[in-house]
Amino acid sequence: MGMVRKSVAGMLIVGAASVLATMEAGSASALALNPLPGGVEVDLSPGDTQWVHQTHFGLTMSRLPHPSAASFGQSLEAAANLSSQYPDGRVIFTVYGPLDQLNGTMLALQ
Repeated sequence: MGMVRKSVAGMLIVGAASVLATMEAGSASALALNPLPGGVEVDLSPGDTQWVHQTHFGLTMSRLPHPSAASFGQSLEAAANLSSQYPDGRVIFTVYGPLDQLNGTMLALQ
């Protein structure tokens, strides 16, 4: 049962960015999901980055019952806070590994 919970939480983390596209009200999303060998790169548009910042979505993600959730959510929150200070600021992150042992890198870009 623990493996199922970890996998579900992992899928939520990887799919979090796609949720942004459907939850963001009033504008078209330019979110990009790019498959990589063993993972996925998620490129949030400036609008998606602003939404993450304004709703504190990273903090919500950090509360998921997954070993990577806390660090992922806190990193997403910090990257969105920094990037949202710029008109075209965006967040790009990559996630590698099996869903129960996610790891990756996160970049905040201007």
